Amino acid sequence: MYFLNGDRIYIKPEEACGTTDEQIDSCLYQLKQINSGKKVFKLNFFIDVNSCGDYQEFKGNVKTKLAKTFDEELVLSFIAQAPLTCKIIIEAFYYDPSLWKAQYISLNGNSAALFVNDSSQILIGTVQSNSEESCKVDSENAFKNLSTIFTKAGFSVNSIVRQWNYLEDIVGFDGEEQRYQEFNDVRSIYYGDAFLENGYPAATGIGMSYGGVIIEFVAVNSEDYVLTKPVDNPGQIAAHVYSDKVLVGQECVLKTTPKFERARFFQYDDKKLIFISGTASITGEKTVGVGDPELQTEVTIQNIQRLYSREVLQGLSENVLHPKYGHARVYVKNREDFKVIKGTFEKHYGNLPVVYIIADICREDLLVEIEGKVILE
Repeated sequence: MYFLNGDRIYIKPEEACGTTDEQIDSCLYQLKQINSGKKVFKLNFFIDVNSCGDYQEFKGNVKTKLAKTFDEELVLSFIAQAPLTCKIIIEAFYYDPSLWKAQYISLNGNSAALFVNDSSQILIGTVQSNSEESCKVDSENAFKNLSTIFTKAGFSVNSIVRQWNYLEDIVGFDGEEQRYQEFNDVRSIYYGDAFLENGYPAATGIGMSYGGVIIEFVAVNSEDYVLTKPVDNPGQIAAHVYSDKVLVGQECVLKTTPKFERARFFQYDDKKLIFISGTASITGEKTVGVGDPELQTEVTIQNIQRLYSREVLQGLSENVLHPKYGHARVYVKNREDFKVIKGTFEKHYGNLPVVYIIADICREDLLVEIEGKVILE
């Protein structure tokens, strides 16, 4: 990761038409050939699977292969979101071992890497619950797992600056309760008042085909110079103050809002960036461009660009900041929209490192969601 003096890269199989096993081997072979002086500490596997059984089999197969490939422990996430052009994509995260000492925390299949540099600590990890009961149960269990890791590492909940929330069947229902709303209610209880003083984390809430609930996080605990604050888009209502009109669930039940910021500025030492939350075609709090993937992609990109506009950057620092969009994930709801969404994205960002994956989005009428980071120099 950038603030660990490292990197994030996407690895695709060299032969996309091979078997799943061959594609895994191809990706792991490429991963081992990278010799940059940096060390890999986290791998995200975006995978195309057809059943819960296939999902579990894939996880077991990859873990066996990784044990033979790497001597050190790794933080792993297996995200059932199908890549558009192959069966598997690996997102690999690196750090600089000459600047950071890494300690791995592993608890019941949940794990994190704790990086220590003088008086600074950065915790990056993933937790999961896949009980096959309900989204509420899995959300509660996932946050309990997160709390256990944070307690062991000595971190508080308000140290989170970036969070990813992957929900199986995100817009589906458990009885009369929408699953994304169930997650939001549990998240609100877990957060409590912890973020009232300095805003919520940047976050993405996105669907996946299998796996229950996965929460990934970046948290910071430092006595050195660290600055972190929320970044708003003037054209959008903050998600955490949405009205009941856009929250799904029973009218007689109290529904809590999604607790995240549109983006978050983060500065550690001389490294500055903006975490861009999962962003969609929403103006105010209403969906724009229903049924039109090209227009939705355009509006989404406009929303993202407002988050690092000159006006916003002037409010973040007294110095002149030059933004450079660092990478992106583009979540595509319908495979048939891929070509037009990809073309629209490339019109704005050219050959930026990007991964396109199939995923349900938190509203039925949203066709695309984009996230990433902006490096400020």
